[in-house]
Amino acid sequence: MKKLFLSSLGINILVIAINLVTGILSARYLGPEGRGELATATRWSGLFTILFTIGLPGAVIYLGKQFPEKQREYFGVYLVIGACIGLIGLLIGECILPNLLANQSNKVIALAQISLISLPFGLLSDGLIGTLQTKNMFGKVLALRIMNPVGILLMICTLLLTNHYSVRSFVICSLVWSLGLFLISLMWVLNVIQPKVANVLKTGRELFGKGIQLYSGFIVGTFGNNLDQLLISLFLTTYALGIYTVSASIATMLPSILVGAIGTYLFPKLMDMQKGERQRQVERIHGILFYMTLFLAAIASALLPFALPFVYGPEYNESILMGQILLASAPLNVAYVVMTNYISTEGKFHFVTYAELLGLVCGGTSAFIMLQWFGGIGAALAIMIVSLVKWAFVIYKCTSLGLLWRRLFHFSLEPLKTMVAQAKQKVLRTRNQPSVTD
Repeated sequence: MKKLFLSSLGINILVIAINLVTGILSARYLGPEGRGELATATRWSGLFTILFTIGLPGAVIYLGKQFPEKQREYFGVYLVIGACIGLIGLLIGECILPNLLANQSNKVIALAQISLISLPFGLLSDGLIGTLQTKNMFGKVLALRIMNPVGILLMICTLLLTNHYSVRSFVICSLVWSLGLFLISLMWVLNVIQPKVANVLKTGRELFGKGIQLYSGFIVGTFGNNLDQLLISLFLTTYALGIYTVSASIATMLPSILVGAIGTYLFPKLMDMQKGERQRQVERIHGILFYMTLFLAAIASALLPFALPFVYGPEYNESILMGQILLASAPLNVAYVVMTNYISTEGKFHFVTYAELLGLVCGGTSAFIMLQWFGGIGAALAIMIVSLVKWAFVIYKCTSLGLLWRRLFHFSLEPLKTMVAQAKQKVLRTRNQPSVTD
């Protein structure tokens, strides 16, 4: 798992670096108002895509690992169900969006509707990635992760060079790129597994049954994770959302690197372990990542007042305090993801649902109140409350499943030393390889 973690971590650092560049370009050239319009248009399309997955991508992974002999059936039936649900979700979303964004301009509503066309592609792509994970093809999964931001960066650079960069051109080009990624992932999956559309009703019931268990917690968590920006887009201006988006993009960079690194492989790998080994592995990972994230978040918070105005411009100075508040919740968010992966492998999906519901209620209530008093800062404080409540709840529940408090918060440098040594060996092997010209 250490080798997978290092590979995944390296890819995610690269992804975050590329996303940082694209975020800076968007903030610089679009300004706070345009950045807010872009966030509104793309945030809602992403939310609707997640809404209509109904937990099916996770069900493909879980059932595919449990019953390897039926992987072809799960994949084939998912393609049929996913295509139907994707089209239904697209129609519903196109009808609902104008009412949800009634306080926004017609331009922003139209852009959100254009962005929503990517819903069927995104939904099917999630299932295709789940199938690759089921087959332990993590290299392909990581390749898809890097291709998405690289394509977006190239797209932005092309639009800037041709003097055509705007929110509208970005949304349209992103739509085309999402279709391209879907076709690439479909081709890769079809090369290793052929879909089998058989026993549609029985297999569909299995997928939906397990998917609903996963979905109940996942969907509530999706609202919780996007609560701040969704509420701002509903009740505040696009300018306020643009300011907040910059702080959120910086603050979530650190947890995104670590969560993305473990999220690629942790769940399927834990599924392959015996219970005792699984528990010891989770305790070790939780302790290491909690303290590592805490240390890095403290450094980032100290540098933020100097780095943010220099990189994004003085017009984004209001983002500094929001970013520092959000960085304080980074260790909790990373640790929470580790624990929810463990809970899912134990089949206790309702624990995740309860945690997400509790966080959503506490965060939603506090956000609704504090937004009126503090604006974007209130939204950041609400997100910190959400993170703390969810993490505390899953820690409590996981100890009832056999995890030990002292081991969850035990920090050892040995695993880090081992990973660094492995990374050095890999670099040395790469340097010592003969070149083509040799």
